[in-house]
Amino acid sequence: MILLDPRIRDYVLLPIFLVVVLMSALRSNIMTIFKSDPKVDLKEVKTNNMLNRCRMLRASAHILCERSYKCRRAYFVKKDAGVLVKSPPKAKDPMEALSAGPDPMMAMGMMKNQMFFMVSQGLLAYWVSHLFSGFLVAKTPFPLTFQFKSMMQRGVEVQALEPGYVSSLCWYMFVMMSSYSLIGLVQAFCSKQDTGDDENPMMAMMGTMGGGAGMMPGGGPDMSKIYKQEQESLEVIQHEFVLENVETELWRKWRSER
Repeated sequence: MILLDPRIRDYVLLPIFLVVVLMSALRSNIMTIFKSDPKVDLKEVKTNNMLNRCRMLRASAHILCERSYKCRRAYFVKKDAGVLVKSPPKAKDPMEALSAGPDPMMAMGMMKNQMFFMVSQGLLAYWVSHLFSGFLVAKTPFPLTFQFKSMMQRGVEVQALEPGYVSSLCWYMFVMMSSYSLIGLVQAFCSKQDTGDDENPMMAMMGTMGGGAGMMPGGGPDMSKIYKQEQESLEVIQHEFVLENVETELWRKWRSER
């Protein structure tokens, strides 16, 4: 049984925690400067919004009266005038989309973020290993098997030591991996905004390494077929207004309850 000195908590454990968390917060704010907004195709956004309106009309047709439903359906499928009939967009040429490639500014921003993350992380790892090498900073409240010894006691070469003791380098790795989640939790409570994993450089690097195939541009869906499907779906709907006699039914229900 080893008794840890309380001064290790004050001069090793807490400084590592504070420096790594503050560095992560500073890194998160700096990386937002390098983050570039993706280009938005306004025509594509307009097309997607129009298709979503068409799907919402099909889903909520039963709560619209006959006149309102016909007016809205005519906007989409009226002969030679409806937006689904008049000018359906052409499918994108796969070779043209392939030659266009991804946005170079977005790729440059990702490279800047990853470079800054690796440099700052390397400096922090050197600071911890140089100043706090060989320290035991904590002990797990539950026993561990010897399979965890090399992970929990990295930088401490003592064979007879129980695997439940945590070295300073392992503590640094744990704080580094959980610091962005902690910062995101604090920001969620303070600003009431959704903080996703896109600001976490570790998740971003894993995404770029594992999702490289998803960045290859393609021809995209055939919008003429999608327009045709939406047009046919609207034309075959048998409209039935479920709120036709809702006032009478409500009156009868109220009279029967009395």
